[in-house]
Amino acid sequence: MTHLPSLLPAVWPSTLRATFVALALPLAALPLAALTPAAQAQPAAFPSKPIRLVCAHAAGGAADQLSRIVSQQLSTTLGQPVVVENRPGASTMIAAEQVARSPADGYTLLMATVTTLSINPALYAKMRYDPIKDFAPISIVASTPFFLGVNAALPITSVRELVAAAKAAPGGLNYGSSGQGTSSHLAGELFTSMSNTQMVHVPYKATATRNTDLSAGSIQVVFGNDLLEFAKTGKVRILGVTSAQRLSGYPDIPTVAEAGGMPGYDASVWYGLVAPAGTPPAIVAKINDALRTAVADPAVRQQIMSTLGGDAVGSTPEAFASMIKSDRDKWTQVITRAHIKAEE
Repeated sequence: MTHLPSLLPAVWPSTLRATFVALALPLAALPLAALTPAAQAQPAAFPSKPIRLVCAHAAGGAADQLSRIVSQQLSTTLGQPVVVENRPGASTMIAAEQVARSPADGYTLLMATVTTLSINPALYAKMRYDPIKDFAPISIVASTPFFLGVNAALPITSVRELVAAAKAAPGGLNYGSSGQGTSSHLAGELFTSMSNTQMVHVPYKATATRNTDLSAGSIQVVFGNDLLEFAKTGKVRILGVTSAQRLSGYPDIPTVAEAGGMPGYDASVWYGLVAPAGTPPAIVAKINDALRTAVADPAVRQQIMSTLGGDAVGSTPEAFASMIKSDRDKWTQVITRAHIKAEE
C-alpha cells in the first residue's frame, strides 16, 4: 500500500502536510461501508412494532378463535404484540381489500379462508382485489372439514346408504347449508356431482336454525362443522367427514371419500395467513417459520382441534399458493356446473 505522505504535493509546507496526515489517518482506518449512506440508515430488524392480524369474520366464530390462537403464538415467538382486528362483511371481501391495499411491510396480515381466495372469484364477476396478484401467501394454518349428518330417524347408517337412498328417489332428500354459495353449500354440490345423485338445497342464514330443523326432520341431510353436539342428542347421526383424511381428533369417523366410494372427494375449509403482495421474502419467511413452529406444538394442535374441530397444518408459501389455485379451479367447476349465484 502506498504511504499516505508520499501522495501529498511536494510543495506543501511540512507543517501542513503533518496536519493533513493526522486528520486523514483515522478516516482511512474506517471500513468503506461505514462511510456510505446505506450503512448509516440500516432498517430495523422485523418486527420492531405491533403487527395487525385482520380477521374477515365476526368475533366469536371459528376464524376469529383461530386468529386469536395464532396471534398469541406469533406474539410470543416474534417478540411483538399481534393484534386481531375483526372486519367482517361482503363474504370476507371487505377485510381482503383492506389488507391488499395495506403497505407491504409485514405489519398487516390477513387470516384468509378458502372463501376469500378460491371461492369468491367464481361467484363474483367484480371484485376489488385479485386473490393471486394482491397477496403474498405465507402458510396454511388449519383445515376444518364438514361433518355429514342425517336425521337419525332415517334408516340410513352409512354414506353408501345415503347415496343409495338419494338415487332411489331423485330430489326426495334435501340438505341444509349455511347459505347460497357458502362452502357448506359447495360441499353438498360436490357430493351430489361425484355420487351422481340429486338432493334439494335448502340455504339457511342461521346454522342454529338449520341444525334444529335437521333434528326435527324438516331437512334430512346437513354438511356442517357444528353437528357433533347435536349428534349427542341422538337426533342426528354422523356418517362421515368431508376431509381427504380422517381427523386426528376423531379417527373413528370415516371420510366421505372412503365411506361413500368417492375417491378424491374433499370439501374442507382451510384458513391461511397472507400478506400484501410485495412483502419482502425475508419477512414472509420469518412469519412462516414462527407460524409453523407454533402449529407443530402438540398443545397448539390440540387447542385448534378442540376449538375448530379441525387439524393444524403449517405449510410453505409455495404449497399454500398451489392450494389456492387448485381449489379455485375445483370450486369454479362446481359453481359453474350447478349454476350457483351469490346471494345479493
